[in-house]
Amino acid sequence: MNKRLLPAYPLFVKDPYFSFWADSEQLNDSDVIFWSGMKKKFYGVLKIDGKPYEYMGNYGGIAKAEQTKLSVSSYTTDYEFKIEDVTLKLSFVSPLPLDDMDTLSCPVAYMNYEIISDKKHDYEIALFINENICYNNDDHRSFSDKGVVGCVFKLNGFEAARIGLNRQAPLSAAEDDVCAEWGYYYITGENAYITHKYGVRDYLAGLIKSEELPFTTTELQQSGWNVDKYIMSVNKAEKGKIMLAFDDIAAARYYGKYLYDYYYRNGKTIVDAMNETFANSEKTDKHLAMLDADLKKKAGKYGEEYLNVLYASLRQSIAMHKLCLDTEGNVLFMSREADSNSCIATVDVSYPSVPLYLLYDTEYVKGMMRPIFKFAGMPVWTYDFAPHDGGTYPNCDGQVYGAEEGEVNNSRYHATSNAWTAKQYRTRPDYYMYPANSDVFVFEKQMPVEECANMIIMCEACYHKDGKKDFLAENADLLEKWVVYLEKYGLIPANQLCTDDFAGHLDKNINLAIKATVGIGCYAEICKALGNETGYKHYRETAEKFAREIENFAAKYKWCPITWDTDDSTFSLKYNLAFDKILKLGLFDKKFYETEVKSYIPKCNKYGVPLDSRKNYSKSDWLMWTASLAYEKDDATVFIKALDRYLKETVSRIPFSDWYETVTGEYRGFIARSVQGGNFILLLND
Repeated sequence: MNKRLLPAYPLFVKDPYFSFWADSEQLNDSDVIFWSGMKKKFYGVLKIDGKPYEYMGNYGGIAKAEQTKLSVSSYTTDYEFKIEDVTLKLSFVSPLPLDDMDTLSCPVAYMNYEIISDKKHDYEIALFINENICYNNDDHRSFSDKGVVGCVFKLNGFEAARIGLNRQAPLSAAEDDVCAEWGYYYITGENAYITHKYGVRDYLAGLIKSEELPFTTTELQQSGWNVDKYIMSVNKAEKGKIMLAFDDIAAARYYGKYLYDYYYRNGKTIVDAMNETFANSEKTDKHLAMLDADLKKKAGKYGEEYLNVLYASLRQSIAMHKLCLDTEGNVLFMSREADSNSCIATVDVSYPSVPLYLLYDTEYVKGMMRPIFKFAGMPVWTYDFAPHDGGTYPNCDGQVYGAEEGEVNNSRYHATSNAWTAKQYRTRPDYYMYPANSDVFVFEKQMPVEECANMIIMCEACYHKDGKKDFLAENADLLEKWVVYLEKYGLIPANQLCTDDFAGHLDKNINLAIKATVGIGCYAEICKALGNETGYKHYRETAEKFAREIENFAAKYKWCPITWDTDDSTFSLKYNLAFDKILKLGLFDKKFYETEVKSYIPKCNKYGVPLDSRKNYSKSDWLMWTASLAYEKDDATVFIKALDRYLKETVSRIPFSDWYETVTGEYRGFIARSVQGGNFILLLND
């Protein structure tokens, strides 16, 4: 039995619609899953002297290869199998280097393989991928327009098979937990084929040879609705690779404009992507290995448990974004809020994720913020605080959070009072089109202090890292508006939501007051960078004043309570202190940090410290942010070990959930989210 490392293992993972995982230690125990948990039929077979052995998936009726090893790194998931005298090594590679946007955005992932034996054998290694990769459920056959079509064509030294729905409607499913029912999947190898269920069955039984399999578009279309179709690759070399690619046709809609993957910006195509990946994969593998070695070195002082947390986080976080350019040529790095509400470019999802991206390139962080700055400058957004999101993935067409039809009174611009109908059929215009004073958004559903502070802190974090002032200057007017809001309302926040909105509204939230304080302190630094000494002095003094009031209140108790009107019978993780320490603002005293961190440790359950005294659940990202507050390594290790234990023991076999029960280890919600980039925050202290 292979040692449990993660709740789910990334296999082919590149972006929110190209994300396939294994949900068990044995690769050939069960079907591959889409990140949401939806089953996808991937079948891997190694033929040795004509006899098939299954190494991936669970087709049935085939001898299973014995899996002997499993390991993960930053960019790979590696397996080893034993079949008599034959060893099969597999490495699933997701090329997501944050120092190379071209490779990161190239829509191709691949499986390296090596077959080793002291004896002479004939080999064929095959990977089959079922048509259900193209749709969301198995009821597709009731809709004739969801029939799949495909073809096979030659590339530079190898072949590719393509499959996709007959009727294409790019960007049509702006819903949570769904696959893209558009675009085309490709498989490439020495020989690629289009086949059907009977062809697969007969091939596995040895009744037909690989070169006899059907591969024409006509044969695929004529195979009938009751027969599954497959794309497949067959390789006969003892060492090589099989690649999987996804051409999504359009990447996103951005305020009325269609955008495409960053990789395609200079006219490249999916064919270029496959050719280049095939030609450059050895170089890419070496580069990824170098990045992994560097990460091991940086994370080493926190132990193997922390490295495992980072390995669980990196590919997941990056792949829940889409990298594009806006119409002015600026980088956009837009997240999908997974297993939540499918918002795009959510500010309080970006904010917890940024530690990973600050380590490599601030352009990713700026690319998260640009959709928000753009929407905040439009007439419909009349608030003096920052928006929450940019729309519903993959359509960045204006905030949808707190703008539910049927819940807004006196709005002249809603086409229906039926919320379900409006959501399903988009009977309203996109929100960016609405004029001022449209009464679209419900104030009570906003996160005013949260989002203002998030945006200001992220801006200062970028400047702290790269020293570039242009982004600050471009957005100076909005930043000034938002800091004024924080100064007015931030110290004692009214009953409102924060990023932990699943916990409901909370009046006089001190952790939120800390975020406002840090946000004001960051704005002071922005003023200094832009040569505004008066602004710097004023906002620095304001931030220091807020910090002293919080510390003086906390000093009355054993630790700082959850709200201004409670006592130390309550508590909450004060993770919002993190950027005060990272950016060396010096607003809060070291003693305040130490008192808080020391108070959490006795409260640690098997899988972590609860988010606050109201419930036993917690958030993985906030646990690591809290660990970063520790001045003693042993204190940080308490949080790290608890989170690593959750990864290895949770019964929820899904990609790394950030919201879970600290006693039972069961996930509460949120799957595969980008916020796990926040787990890299300890490295920002070094």
